[in-house]
Amino acid sequence: MKSTMKRNLIAGLALVAMVTSACGNKNASFGLLTDETRFTQNSDPTNGKIDVLWVIDNSGSMSSSQSRMTAEISRFIDLFNAKGFDYRMAVITSDAYRSIFGADPNTRTKFKDGTDQTSHTGVFMVTPTTPSLNQTFVTNAMQGVSGSGDERQFQSIEVALTHAVNAGFGFPRADAFLAVIMLSDEDDFSHDGSAYLDGQYTNAAVHTTDRYVAFLDGLTGATAANRSSKYNVNSIHIQDQACLDLLNAEYPGRRIGLRYTELVDKVNGIKGSLCDDFGTTLSNISNKIIELATQFYLDRVPNPDTLDVKINGVQVPHLQSTDPQPWNGFIYHADTNSLTFHGSFVPPSGATIAVRFDPTGLK
Repeated sequence: MKSTMKRNLIAGLALVAMVTSACGNKNASFGLLTDETRFTQNSDPTNGKIDVLWVIDNSGSMSSSQSRMTAEISRFIDLFNAKGFDYRMAVITSDAYRSIFGADPNTRTKFKDGTDQTSHTGVFMVTPTTPSLNQTFVTNAMQGVSGSGDERQFQSIEVALTHAVNAGFGFPRADAFLAVIMLSDEDDFSHDGSAYLDGQYTNAAVHTTDRYVAFLDGLTGATAANRSSKYNVNSIHIQDQACLDLLNAEYPGRRIGLRYTELVDKVNGIKGSLCDDFGTTLSNISNKIIELATQFYLDRVPNPDTLDVKINGVQVPHLQSTDPQPWNGFIYHADTNSLTFHGSFVPPSGATIAVRFDPTGLK
């Protein structure tokens, strides 16, 4: 008995000596076990659901811009279809806000299925299974030029997404990424009154862009930390004097979209010019939406150099944000501890994403 106790005591003292020696040895190291996180596309935290709200300026000067945009709609939709995303697209106009001031919400604020001047599709929500999908969207989006010259894109977004006339459509879905795309050759001067405040940037009545960031945050449950995975706002508008001069030669009275730029820059959007190629712009917007909608958040902070990512067993190149575009691979974002995928490596519906790394700290 005494012999056993003595042996145990000696063993214990030896263990203490080893730990003490290691703690005092500057060359000693204690590794953390490699972690692995697995995601499945179409499941939390990324579910492959994308809701797109198009806000079309239907004032008198917009005929050619609507035609050019809808002619390139396949450049926007094709990647969604190729990756198998579950998307819905709805259309409103820049005067949807007018139901606030007594206009019939069924003709102003309700999601559009065409116009009386063209035809009606009877489809208020375009989805991957919509028959003649592209043509149906074109009919819905060609909203003509008989709308109000007091274009209020921001206020129309808020009204359309909160008015009872659209409640039955279930749009946007609570678990979907929300993308807003605005098309206009004017700027936004949303405010609470009915007066026309065009050009009055310093008028205190004009709503700030922060008001609409706060609205979209509340609608989607976003915070400043995770906003990029909940929604974004994109815009195709006049960006500079050269474009303004060119378009005003055709139809005067247009304006550079300064407030569109301000809002888009705050919420991870893409800005396109009415004077640029619409196909390229729509493709850029589509890629950005998919990038944000497939953002994967890690539950531990990795050593970035150890990140090893595979999609369905296929190795994904680790890119840096400074690499020249176009990107094909994944980027790690330290500020949000998340991964985004780009180009041919955007995960398709149902894909399994395996992320292995050495963590920087214990759980």
